[in-house]
Amino acid sequence: MRSNPVVPSKTAPAHAALTLPRITAVLNQKGGVGKTGLTAGAGGALCERGRRTLLIDLDPQGHLTTEALGLDEADPRKPNLAAALTGEFPGPTSELVVRHSQSASGGCLDVLPHCVSMFLVVRKLHAARSPEHRLTRVLQQLGDMYDHVLIDCPPSLDVLTDTALVAADGLLIPVQPSNTSLRALRLLIEQVAVIEDELELPRRELHGMVPGVYRRPLSGIARYKMAELEEYGVGDGDVPPLPILAHLPLAAAVEEAWLSGQTLTDYQPSAPIADAYRRIALHLDLAAGLAGSDELAALPPLETVTPETATMSAGER
Repeated sequence: MRSNPVVPSKTAPAHAALTLPRITAVLNQKGGVGKTGLTAGAGGALCERGRRTLLIDLDPQGHLTTEALGLDEADPRKPNLAAALTGEFPGPTSELVVRHSQSASGGCLDVLPHCVSMFLVVRKLHAARSPEHRLTRVLQQLGDMYDHVLIDCPPSLDVLTDTALVAADGLLIPVQPSNTSLRALRLLIEQVAVIEDELELPRRELHGMVPGVYRRPLSGIARYKMAELEEYGVGDGDVPPLPILAHLPLAAAVEEAWLSGQTLTDYQPSAPIADAYRRIALHLDLAAGLAGSDELAALPPLETVTPETATMSAGER
């Protein structure tokens, strides 16, 4: 484990057309769909692209901090994210940030790490005024220190998740090709709309889905469910299109990168899954005005992982 002090990055944004940082919530109330891996992997790919990137470990389980990135948890006796969210620490947010790594291209990967007292935050926020805006206020103190902020959200639709929704400009939605994924996806989109309406927020940009945590070759039921997820990318007038941005199947390289405390693009930059993270990072840079559409057009088309006709026998249902 390591905990490195932050040295402010002097890397300037490229040609941002929008206000930076671009804040993205990595969100799905269903557990085990790959939120933490997606956050760490996309963050590493953004850093590789030269972006000043901050990852926020908002999940009380803290897997992003200790498992994916190999950092120490914040000391609960010192200023930490939990204390900032509850108002017990009113000081500058920059004091809470830990440096994970830097890239040769001038990017950096910083982290607002987990603290064991995050388990008490939900209860404390319920007793606070305007709890949904607490994370927004914490991040506003950072000004334009970063190009991107990625939030690893809890696997629940609670007040902590609401703080991420309020703070975010857009959402990345990790999913699994499983029986419960589509229902969870519909519930999530409905929850986002409810929060936007109740708090009179602008519509958050739904960047797209990232199917992950599945084995290859796909089983019959997984092919069937993946085909259903792909249909979401079309839209039908009532449901906005939600494209698939990349595929993140189970890969030994990811687990090995976690064990090393490195991001996947640092640990094994030539791995196919590293290119998947780079594709996701490019989509986020496009949303931030830090890349042009010609860069995306130059990529090979994202191939379907299902046959043209995905059928499922009665025995597989």
